[in-house]
Amino acid sequence: MIPTRSTSALVASALVASALAVATAEDVAPDLASGWNKEALPIFETYCYDCHGDGLRKGELALDRFGSIKEMRADREVWKRIRDHIRHRLMPPLDEHQPDDAEREKLLAWIDKAVFPVDADHPDPGHVMLRRLNRNEYRNTLRDLLGTRANVIDLLPPDDSGYGFDNIGDVLTLSPAHLERYLEAARVALDDCVVIGPMPPPSKTVVGRDLTGDGSRDEEGCFLFTNGSAETSFKPAHDGRYRIVVTACGTPGGDEAPRMELRLDGNICHAWSVEAAMERPAEHETEIHLEAGRSHKLAVAFTNDFYQEDHPDRGRRDRNLMVNRLRIVGPVDGKPLPKPESHRRIFVARESGESDAAYSTRVLRLFARKAFRRPPHPGEIERHLQLVSLAANEPHAPEEGIRLALEAMLVSPSFLFREEPPARESGGEIVRIDEHALASRLSYFLWSTMPDRRLMELASRGELRARLDAEIDRMLGDNRASELTSNFAGQWLQLRDLAAAQPARRAFPKFDGRLARAMRIETEMLFRHVIDKDLAATTLLDADFTFLNERLARHYGIPGVRGDKFRKVDLPDKRRRGLLGHGSVHLLTSYPLRTSPVLRGKYVLENLLDMAPPPPPPNVPQLEPPSRHGRDLPLREQMVKHREDPACASCHAMMDPIGFAMENFDASGAWRDREHGKKLDVSGEWSDGTRFEGVGGLRETLLRRHKSDFHRALASRLLTYALGRGLDWYDKPAVDAIVRETEESDGSIRAMIRAVVHSVPFQYRRGSS
Repeated sequence: MIPTRSTSALVASALVASALAVATAEDVAPDLASGWNKEALPIFETYCYDCHGDGLRKGELALDRFGSIKEMRADREVWKRIRDHIRHRLMPPLDEHQPDDAEREKLLAWIDKAVFPVDADHPDPGHVMLRRLNRNEYRNTLRDLLGTRANVIDLLPPDDSGYGFDNIGDVLTLSPAHLERYLEAARVALDDCVVIGPMPPPSKTVVGRDLTGDGSRDEEGCFLFTNGSAETSFKPAHDGRYRIVVTACGTPGGDEAPRMELRLDGNICHAWSVEAAMERPAEHETEIHLEAGRSHKLAVAFTNDFYQEDHPDRGRRDRNLMVNRLRIVGPVDGKPLPKPESHRRIFVARESGESDAAYSTRVLRLFARKAFRRPPHPGEIERHLQLVSLAANEPHAPEEGIRLALEAMLVSPSFLFREEPPARESGGEIVRIDEHALASRLSYFLWSTMPDRRLMELASRGELRARLDAEIDRMLGDNRASELTSNFAGQWLQLRDLAAAQPARRAFPKFDGRLARAMRIETEMLFRHVIDKDLAATTLLDADFTFLNERLARHYGIPGVRGDKFRKVDLPDKRRRGLLGHGSVHLLTSYPLRTSPVLRGKYVLENLLDMAPPPPPPNVPQLEPPSRHGRDLPLREQMVKHREDPACASCHAMMDPIGFAMENFDASGAWRDREHGKKLDVSGEWSDGTRFEGVGGLRETLLRRHKSDFHRALASRLLTYALGRGLDWYDKPAVDAIVRETEESDGSIRAMIRAVVHSVPFQYRRGSS
């Protein structure tokens, strides 16, 4: 029954309407005030004011406190929540009188027009944060810039996340601790790829546990407790003298230390008395001549074993030798090797008669163009040349000075941050970013690394925008596009959290980390396959194939898969199709001892439908875990108490049906038909009355009724990740356009990616005027 309104309530509403009309006349179009008075306000009065008006402010919300549309726009966060609650049917509570679909649409249309107005002809691209490279981007950029494989990511502090991703500019701060660690990482990377001075001769190290022959072996080395030898083979590439370095230690016996001999092809080359204690191994070296073309046998022999059980000095009763490692260096008298390619890509060949200053300038200018992802600014190279001059008197100048300048460049703001200046011809409130900034946006979106040579060349010629689609396809076909899978999909679908989502061993004794990793690989391979083959984005929901190895196939009950290698497997049974059938999703949405319909429903709503429910109220009791004493109730019965509060019922009406439909998957992702001896009830019903059965019915309903919602969810997440910022109300036209262009291309995921790249927020920025 519709509640009646008191006289005082009507007077209050009239005053609000009058104030709104006056304020609106000054600030916004008159038709908005008219729409409020004739359409929006009567609906709010009928369905909402009993809790949120006439002096009542349940949940700290009073709708009648807004005296003007200007005041509403000043508190858009509140109106965003109001809009979401209306759209997702969270309000009014289910036990209250409900507006019909037409009334909800009227409210949503008025809120969009009045509180969140957008101008399709003059869209707002949003703000641009000066965004620091996160750890993954920094590692990848160093790899592609220097050719280094040094694992610098462990040297850097963890990155914070915002809006579900770790590349969000608002949370990527730069502290003194960050700068210190970035400087250390730069030095480690340069040490790995740059060689100052003559190139050292090559070397080979054989650790003690890999030596053959006598004795026993462990992580410390080869332990010779009687006379014997530890051996290896070595086939030199060149004739010459080689330095042999044996790291060894021992225990003395009687009056002598262990005696160690180096033997070449059975002949003694050198002998040492090993004085080093077991806890402090020492190096013992000599040089020998080796001939190329044949394999030589190198042996380290222990020759003076001693044991006297009754020796008065307990520390001298047993003489033994430990060989920790053997290193072969050389030839030390041969022609120096050329510098590695990683060195030569920075220190380019010197021109005839070129001075140190000219050479240093040329090297730094070429490096800066790549490192800063743009041409150097005037005066930028000159500042770094001052560091080169500091090492002018060093033995290997100017290389040592250039190395100092390179370190400085790798911790400069122009390298650590992604600069996005406007194009030269741009001006006004909305400006287009220049082509070098566009190249960076594109490469860090798809590859999580710096632009390659082709992107930079196109940007320098001003041709990148004209060839964007071809470049997008080229980049998605590159191996570096795997970063989009690991970094975007890994965070959108929360796959990075799988390592911590382990079922309890007592309940699932066969589950281990290898199985969790296999589940992550399955989902990542599906995402990458959809992009590689340019399939419809909804293939992620209904793919009739997946990627399995033997272990995961056995867990799923799928026969005919052998070996550790993952391969594409057809799925005639619909239960495992798409993301809803993946063990990764089931694992992420379960507790250690039981499934969670709430977590599963929330996961689908947030990640796949962009319908994030509000946080739960405080002090909600936890459900009881499975018991060994036979008193278990099915989860469906236990969760009745979560819906007794009408304020909770609206959210659970959204989440629970989705979660119950997925109850055939246990907390480890394995299929089941019964729980505690009872057949599982996996039926569900949407708030509009649409019913479905099990995960197959849920999947079909999502595809039939919520395909556009899925496209919008994926488009919103892709745009957030691509821009490195959260989306706001003014981004709605961009998201609408991305969804429209995707659906006009039969849902193609590459069409969606292209639409993101062509979108106003990706191509433009707010101007400085």
